[in-house]
Amino acid sequence: MGSLRSRPKAALCLLLAGPLIWAQSPSLPLPYRPAYRHTALEALHAFYNVEFHRGFALLDSLERRFGPYAGTAYLRALGYSWQIELDPATTWFDTPWEKAIARTDSLLRCCNPEPLETYFIGFANRALYVRRLYIRGHLLRSVWEARSLISLLSGIRQYAPTYPEMQFELGLYEYYIAYFSANYPIMRPILSVFPPGNKERGLSRLSQCARDSLNYTQTEAAYFLGYIYLYQEKKPDSALYWLAYLVQRYPQNSLFRRMKAEALCEKGRYAEARSTIASWLDAYEKNCFRPPCYLFFSPYPTAEAVQAYGLMGLCYREEGNYEAAGKAFERMDSLLKSLRLFPAPTWGRLQREVAIYYKRIGRSDLAQERLRQIAARDDVPGYLKKPLP
Repeated sequence: MGSLRSRPKAALCLLLAGPLIWAQSPSLPLPYRPAYRHTALEALHAFYNVEFHRGFALLDSLERRFGPYAGTAYLRALGYSWQIELDPATTWFDTPWEKAIARTDSLLRCCNPEPLETYFIGFANRALYVRRLYIRGHLLRSVWEARSLISLLSGIRQYAPTYPEMQFELGLYEYYIAYFSANYPIMRPILSVFPPGNKERGLSRLSQCARDSLNYTQTEAAYFLGYIYLYQEKKPDSALYWLAYLVQRYPQNSLFRRMKAEALCEKGRYAEARSTIASWLDAYEKNCFRPPCYLFFSPYPTAEAVQAYGLMGLCYREEGNYEAAGKAFERMDSLLKSLRLFPAPTWGRLQREVAIYYKRIGRSDLAQERLRQIAARDDVPGYLKKPLP
């Protein structure tokens, strides 16, 4: 049995080894087993850095090793979702994205899932569907479809202390319910059936996830914090904190780079904003010989170049360099004409920036023509149709 002196040492070793033994236990949910987590996180990082072929190959390896699993199917849906996010000018990724969401739902129904799968993956899969509707411009439908999340919310609250990823879902829910209730009166009758939100608590939960390197939702949380602070809370300093982190970690992601530049613009740091996207635009011009270019074939999609040139034009305009602004907006227009599909709200916002440019240089006739084009489209939000400042 050994000496009495050796027993405290053995007990200490057992105490220190306890977490390792528990982490390797077969009863541990698959996403938390080290072998699965390492590869899954590597796939996520590949997606965020626009290395989609590598990311999907890593998910293939997970399926070969661990078999069909709802979490792996959901990560695949998330990868397609990011392809749509980075290149909204094509619908090529919509069908595989829809199939991945359907497969995730099917695996959740068939395989006696644990609470992590039922609530976290189930909620995330539905939320991803709602998110895509919102990005595609179906705002009211996205809120209507979000009703399916209510049945999972009680489980999310119950298990959030056990599974840290659920803090991300709670944070998004609490923030956006409060945000839409406060800013979209037309939605209040629909939102009245939802449990109330809390913006401050929601942002706090997202910040907690964004600082946890082992949390599957770390990058998503940082992205949403940058997005919320930039576009909804209008706090560019806070947005810049998270977006600078994302650009440093994922330098190939043009969306993170452009959002950082937008935050710099909001701060009046126009030269820094231009330099943030200049290298990406140079690479686009060197690699996209015959626009349009799409993410399916190239990491430099024309849809992103359109927005980057629009931002360049805005920066030059605010600096008073109207010649350079005109050239940037002209390049934006020429690329935009090459695309058959482009998000209407973004189109309207870019046209409005050009209209402001024309007004600044004394061409009110051209400014009004842009406003008439905006007003003629029913799919452009009303606030973009207001008179120019």
